[in-house]
This record gives sequence, C-alpha cells and structure tokens, in this order.
Amino acid sequence: MTDNAVIFIIYARADHTERVFSHIRAAHPRHLYVIADGPKPGSDSDYAACDAARAVIQVDWQCELTLDYSEENLGCQRRIHSGISKAFEQFDRAIILEDDCLPHPDFFTFCDLMLERYQDDAEVMHICGSNFVHPKHFKRSYAFNQYATPWGWATWKRAWQHIDLNMTGFLEQSASIERRMQISPKAFAKLSSRLHKVQSGEVCSWAYPWLSSILALDGLCITPQQNLISNIGFGERSTHTSDPDSPFANKATSELPDELSHPDQVALDRRVQREIFDFFFGGKHRKRGVLGWPRKIKRAWRKWKNRGNA
Repeated sequence: MTDNAVIFIIYARADHTERVFSHIRAAHPRHLYVIADGPKPGSDSDYAACDAARAVIQVDWQCELTLDYSEENLGCQRRIHSGISKAFEQFDRAIILEDDCLPHPDFFTFCDLMLERYQDDAEVMHICGSNFVHPKHFKRSYAFNQYATPWGWATWKRAWQHIDLNMTGFLEQSASIERRMQISPKAFAKLSSRLHKVQSGEVCSWAYPWLSSILALDGLCITPQQNLISNIGFGERSTHTSDPDSPFANKATSELPDELSHPDQVALDRRVQREIFDFFFGGKHRKRGVLGWPRKIKRAWRKWKNRGNA
C-alpha cells in the first residue's frame, strides 16, 4: 500500500485506462485523484469513449477518491496543469500516472522512498519512473539529472508551484542554462526548438513547460537505474506518440534491487545527464536501435505481418 496520493490522468481510452488502473488497484493507494478532460465538442464517438474510460474507475479498496472531471474539452496542457494544481491544494506530494503509463509494482515503492527521502531538498523537483539509457551509466540505484520524464513520475507541491506555462525563465536564461547543463550543442538546440514550438502554440504540452521550469531553477530530477514504466499508448489514438515503432514504446520494465544504493551527494550526475539528453534530443536512440531492430526493419516487418489485412 502507498500512503502517497496517486493522481491518475485519463481521457478516452478505456482499454489503456483499465490496464493501468489494475496496477493502481494493486498498489492500494489511500488517496486516488482522477483527472479527466471533457470530450471534443460535436463528436459522439468522443463522448462515448470518455464515458467508457470514466466507467473504469471503480474503487474496491479503502480509499479516498476524488473525481476531477471536466465537461469542457480544455486540451492536454490546460487540463493536466489545472488538474494537478488543484490536486496539490489537497496534497503535499503525489505520484502521477497517465492512462498509457503501465507501472512496474516497484514504481510505487521507488516513488514512496524518494518522496520521503528528498521531501526537504528544494533542488530535487521531479522523480522519474522511466529510464531509457543503459544501467551501466549509473553508479548507484538512481542518479540526479535534469530531464523530467513525464511517463510515470512523482513530485511535491513545493516543486509544482514553480511551473511556468509561458516558460519565461528558460527563454530569458537560455545561454546560462546551456552552460550549466553541459550537454551536446545538438541536444540543446533540439530541446530549445521544442520549447519554442510549445511557446508559439504549435505544440500543446504541459510537460515541456514543466521541464523548462526545472531547468530555469537549476533543479534536479531523479532517474532510476532500472526502467519502471512501459508506455503502452503509442499509436493512432495518441495525442503526441503516434508511431507504434518508436523506440520509446512498450519498453520492458525491471524490478528494483532489494536495497537501493544512494548517491553520495545530491548533485548532477553529468554522465547520466549527457546520456539522457543525447538519447531524447541528440538522435542517439536512432543510432542504437534501442528495441533490438532498427525502425525501418520493424516497419517492414509490421507491413509484412499485416499484409493479409489490407
């Protein structure tokens, strides 16, 4: 059982919602806070899909349940930001899952331990459940870096209060932030490009403003040595993750060691920092073929496998 609140963000995918909810149920959180955006106007299918996803939430354990359901479609940035902010009016810290983030059972244990251990360390702002770089780069069971992976995570009210949807701090301090981060120029340029697309409205995201807020404050994120989240949502029904062959999709999870080894100090691990940002923004995942096969081969295999359905 986890004593920390779990915030569960759902929308219109009942099948994914049910799979993730079954893992939340197994963790028996004392507090469950469910956030849902409203259906897109004029879409009967969206209304039905939203209703089906909401119907999954049936609590059969001792739990304080809050349903924060919007009847209006606000979009992912406004809905998730407003929902998490409202939840933190009740809680000082929370574990956060979206409907496509399937957690390993140890994810809840890891979040519980980190939330307690770093409760009063203001520079620690985000706890990741996902890890996409090789465990060999880690000296301990987790490392401090500055990439706030949004797929299964945890944070504190004290940290979330600093989120700036306009990303003013990052954009005004861009040069000094780049020097502090010590990542490749290519990775920083791509990161900056993404943030500018969010600011211009070309991309709708709450996660990039959150990341930029952490970087502006020179905050730290915790990344586990083992991956604890599998993103099952890649495909045509996803808002941002439409490629089912993405190296980020359906990554296997692993259990934690019986005893965690902790970093000697709360400080940026520059090796892990470079590896993570190169993976997400430097194109390293394309070179490696992270899931075993290069993406072109995987796509060819998918086409061949589905040829009879054409």
